[in-house]
Amino acid sequence: MRSGLFRSGRCYRLAWLALSAWLLVSPASAAPRIASLDWTLAETLIALDAPPVALAQVDDYESWVGLEAPPGATDIGLRTQPNLELLSELDPDAIVISPMFANLAPRLSSIAEVKQLAMYSGEGTFWSQSLGLTRQLGELVDRENAAEALIEETEAYIADIADRLPEDTRPLLLLQFMDERHVRLFGEHSLYQAVIERMGLTNAWQGTTNAWGFSLIGIEQLANYPEARIVVVEPYIAGVREALADSGLWRHLGSVQRDDVVTLPPVWSFGALPSARRFATLLGDALSSTTPDTSASDTSASGTSDSDTHTLDTSAPGTSAPDNHAPGTSALDTSEQATTPDQVQGNTDARR
Repeated sequence: MRSGLFRSGRCYRLAWLALSAWLLVSPASAAPRIASLDWTLAETLIALDAPPVALAQVDDYESWVGLEAPPGATDIGLRTQPNLELLSELDPDAIVISPMFANLAPRLSSIAEVKQLAMYSGEGTFWSQSLGLTRQLGELVDRENAAEALIEETEAYIADIADRLPEDTRPLLLLQFMDERHVRLFGEHSLYQAVIERMGLTNAWQGTTNAWGFSLIGIEQLANYPEARIVVVEPYIAGVREALADSGLWRHLGSVQRDDVVTLPPVWSFGALPSARRFATLLGDALSSTTPDTSASDTSASGTSDSDTHTLDTSAPGTSAPDNHAPGTSALDTSEQATTPDQVQGNTDARR
């Protein structure tokens, strides 16, 4: 009797070992084939090892986000005007969009299931929203464990950078140029603010911001913060760098006169955890360096050269500014607080 049970148990264990070995060597289930119109969703999918098979404005994704697009991703055209015929031929399992592109959902739904996921809703902190988005995407592509790992690794990575920063870092002004006289100044609700807080740094700008985390101001207002260190995030709009060289307003700012302005390669200011990690890397490297006004490098991401400046395409739907002036011109004023990212940057098909 015992002998029979032993043989039966031994056979069971052998069968279990064989099954375990098969599971170890068999390929993991393939992630769903996802098309993405939104760069924030795309960068997160890539970080979850489930890169989109189709992505809108691939070249501009690399220029503005500062990360390489997946090698096999098909460019499906403008985010606001995707090539529906090409998208249909690719036959994705799902299409992910942000609320900014909700008007496209009826047409996209004839091709594949449309998933709308939101960031920068104005509700909750950047960090809570980015964690929620990461988990939602992890569930969508069957990468729940990868999503939790991405969250843990990003938080630990930024904490490690924070531990290595100089103790005497000045308060920062985090900005991106819209033209030679106007900048987006980032504060509450922004990715940049969330990252520097985790790095133990101070934002000199405590003014109000929109749901996207920025306020549009004239550069003369930067003079109110003479002790702050300016951090410029590229890319520059075409002609701005040259104009600043002759700008009395710019040259008389405290940070410019001290020659401690930090210029960073592109980081998607409306991104999620991958962009947060990239920003922490670049800013940490720059603040730890003794050389001011130089672009820090991130070996895990592609950079953009100083000469890679952009003009803005305002002909696409959804890109005109509220006062009907083309973004990036001297007609820009502080009434444009509600300007969305797609209205000022991202539709950058014309480049020089």
